[in-house]
Amino acid sequence: MASIIIHTDNKKDISLLKELAEKMGLSSQILSKEEKEDINFAELMKQNHVNDNLLKEDALTYYRNLQKK
Repeated sequence: MASIIIHTDNKKDISLLKELAEKMGLSSQILSKEEKEDINFAELMKQNHVNDNLLKEDALTYYRNLQKK
């Protein structure tokens, strides 16, 4: 299934787009700001590579070395 996301703050436009989708026989869902943020966060998590993560011990060693300088 493919999806499209359209951003607008105008409630009239949202209502019109939802009504149009229903008339076309398509399902639609209105997302809250929090739901959109959750989707964006999930996408960022998918893009994160384990190899890019810094180990806690390495970070502590790095910051300790900075303090000695």
